[in-house]
Amino acid sequence: MKIIRKETAPRYKRDSITSYLLAGSTTTGARYVTTTLVEMDPGGIQKVHAHPTEQCYMILQGQGRMTVADTCQQVKEGDTIFIPSNTPHGLENTAPTVLRYLSAGSPTFGDREPDLWPLPPLADS
Repeated sequence: MKIIRKETAPRYKRDSITSYLLAGSTTTGARYVTTTLVEMDPGGIQKVHAHPTEQCYMILQGQGRMTVADTCQQVKEGDTIFIPSNTPHGLENTAPTVLRYLSAGSPTFGDREPDLWPLPPLADS
């Protein structure tokens, strides 16, 4: 059994966003799924981007404006958004509180994980 704790997970911090790599190739040896926990400060923006990994975002706390392809909609706690492979997507926190979501993607980000989540765990900071 592998248990990954937020405090000991690789992470990145940029543009008012902190992303923690939970289950992935480098943390658990996963071959088919990557999961992350993302915390976005008020006003934070995840710039529109695309990648081969398809994803689902489950909004755990807060609300924001999600863009997937040519569609932009408000999302809130309890919503799950599916993002097809290679589809441009981004998210903006439109609330005065932290926006927190869990992301699950398949296949994993694989060899790109150390570049995408380069910071050491919080316990080592």
